[in-house]
Amino acid sequence: MKSKLTYKAYLFPLLAISLIIVSVKVLIDNYPIDLLKLRWVDYFMTILFSITLVWLIKFETLKKMIFIEVSDKNFVHQNIIFNKRDYNFNDLIAYKTQIDSTRLGDFEETIISTNDGSKIILSEFFLDNYKELKIKLTNKLTDNGGARKNVL
Repeated sequence: MKSKLTYKAYLFPLLAISLIIVSVKVLIDNYPIDLLKLRWVDYFMTILFSITLVWLIKFETLKKMIFIEVSDKNFVHQNIIFNKRDYNFNDLIAYKTQIDSTRLGDFEETIISTNDGSKIILSEFFLDNYKELKIKLTNKLTDNGGARKNVL
């Protein structure tokens, strides 16, 4: 069974791409830049813009735009830049569920712990077939607690 992304999952990559396009446009329009004539607010906004771009790419896009494939014995986790990891179900320790509250509503997340200490987060907000994936995964893993199963 393969995962399917919701339309909301494409929000963060679109924001990152639009920030890159706007920054390239600003740099091209203002080239060459005289660094001594810049004000303190220009430096501050550049730092803030850079932090936002790194956050969007590293922490939002790479962690949440994931593709999951579940078979009888293997679990394949792949992010958007094709960083692929194959797990055997013996390599996965347990799962925990939690409720994530946003302005758009409440969404369930399943956090899967692995033997190497990493965690895989499956979110109902980003995965269209989250319920089927969760049923298939939770039948093979132990429950570490969290939210009630029928809370949503």
